Amino acid sequence: MNPQLIYEEPKPITEKEVFEAIEKNDVERLLMIPIELGFHHDNWRFIQDISVRLSEHSDPSVRANSLFGIEYAARFKGRIEKNIVKPVLLRALADEVPQVSHRAEETIEAINHLMNWNIGGAASQKAREKKKLETLQKDNDSK
Repeated sequence: MNPQLIYEEPKPITEKEVFEAIEKNDVERLLMIPIELGFHHDNWRFIQDISVRLSEHSDPSVRANSLFGIEYAARFKGRIEKNIVKPVLLRALADEVPQVSHRAEETIEAINHLMNWNIGGAASQKAREKKKLETLQKDNDSK
C-alpha cells in the first residue's frame, strides 16, 4: 500500500528552528525545511547554504528535498552560486537512490533555464547512461 501524498502549504520558518531541527536530526522536519525556506526566507544565501548542508544527509528523502531549496533560491530569489551548487547537483545526479538522482535531473533542468546555465552537459549524460547500464546489468545478474 502506498502512502497518500498530502499537500501542505509551506510555512515560514525561523533560522533558530532550522538549526534546532538539524541539531536534533528531526528527519520529518528536515524534509520540509528547504521548501519552507525557498518560499519564505529573504536571504538566498541562507537558503542555498542550508540546502547544500542537507544535500549530504543520510536520508535520501532529505537529500532529494534539499534540491528544492536550491531550485527555489534560483526561482524566487534569482540568486545561487554556481561554484557552490554545481558540485552538489552533479553529486546528487550520481546518487544511487533514484529519488535523489531524478530530483537532481529536474533541478538541473530548472536551474539551467532560470539561470541560463549549462550544468550537466555531456559528462552528466555519460554518467546517466553508465548508471542505467549498471542497473540493467544488476537486473540481468539477479535473474
